[in-house]
Amino acid sequence: PATHMHNSLTDGFFKVVCVCVCVCVCVCVCVCVCVCVCVCCSRVVTEEYKVPDRMVGFIIGRGGEQITRIQNESGCKIQIAADSGGLFERPCSLTGAPECIEQAKRLLIQIVERCRNGPGFHGDGEGGTAVQEMLIPASKVGLVIGRGGDTIKQLQERAGVKMMMIQDGPMPTGADKPLRISGDPFKVQAARELVLEVIREKDGDFRSGRNDFGGRLGGTNLDVPVPRFAVGIVIGRNGDMIKKIQNDAGVRIQFKSDDGISPERVAMVMGQPERCQHAVHLINELIQTAQVLGRERDGRGDWTMSSPSPLQEVTYTIPADKCGLVIGKGGETIKSINQQSGAHVELQRNPPPATDPNTRVFTLRGTGQQMELARQLIDDKIGGSGIISNGGFGFGPFTQGTAAHQK
Repeated sequence: PATHMHNSLTDGFFKVVCVCVCVCVCVCVCVCVCVCVCVCCSRVVTEEYKVPDRMVGFIIGRGGEQITRIQNESGCKIQIAADSGGLFERPCSLTGAPECIEQAKRLLIQIVERCRNGPGFHGDGEGGTAVQEMLIPASKVGLVIGRGGDTIKQLQERAGVKMMMIQDGPMPTGADKPLRISGDPFKVQAARELVLEVIREKDGDFRSGRNDFGGRLGGTNLDVPVPRFAVGIVIGRNGDMIKKIQNDAGVRIQFKSDDGISPERVAMVMGQPERCQHAVHLINELIQTAQVLGRERDGRGDWTMSSPSPLQEVTYTIPADKCGLVIGKGGETIKSINQQSGAHVELQRNPPPATDPNTRVFTLRGTGQQMELARQLIDDKIGGSGIISNGGFGFGPFTQGTAAHQK
């Protein structure tokens, strides 16, 4: 029994010791594991990673949904550079624990491979239409779009591509936005460079129509003298003709300030040299057409650049309640009419005493063609016709054309 008891005590002792050792081992292991996990989680690092520049838009996703999902699933913060600096790959920084960064990389690789193998990146249209997205810094989004969309329209016309700023989605208002560019691959790349030029501008003068437009985009500026009698034809009704020239030639055209004295207005053509030359050719063709039409109408053959048809003056009476439509806010509309027609249109502040109080009288000065165009522009604004006096355009070639407007 003693021996048995001794053995029992010994067994019990070893059992207790074994249990204690196991507990200690377990505790130590748990503590070590916990410590390792804590150390691992607290080890936040930042690693640079590169993605294909042309696929940045797909990685970001509509409204930033894709990149938000990647960050949530991986636990890694991802920041993509604003541009690639002209390289094919865009750098981005991955911040988080090493395993989180590796998970983010795996997700990014999946998206890139899916885009490469999917149907959406390159269209099957002729010439291989390309689609590229670039991330626009939040502080530059308004600059790229421009007031009323003017800048992005100019960029599209200038490069011959389509652009769309993706702004919807759950991303906050102050977040960077992807700009989608589609078109011919070479034009898409050129458009991207134009956008980068705009982004690099600190004062945003791209939108203001300053005269260095062509120079800053690697182009040139050409001055084209346009006889006053042909200004209206070059501009066209509602600016349609000058817009067509800009679109066809891929340039920007702007008339310099009018001194009201010179027999010519100066049109400034801005863009690439060969495109500017094409635009100048189109403008000169319009001037020649105006001269030919003038000779046919005038019958004397003396309507030339150096000898334009004589200036005339008529009055044009319209309903008083339509006057504001012709003047416009701050006089903008009447200034536009003067610019487009080449004529000088002004409201008579002190009309004759016998004038109907329900009407307003405008004075039109210029050549017959300029005044005819000015009258058409006024009619467009008021939605009807006014009354011409002082013999209509009887001194020029438009008497018959305006007879229907006399009452």
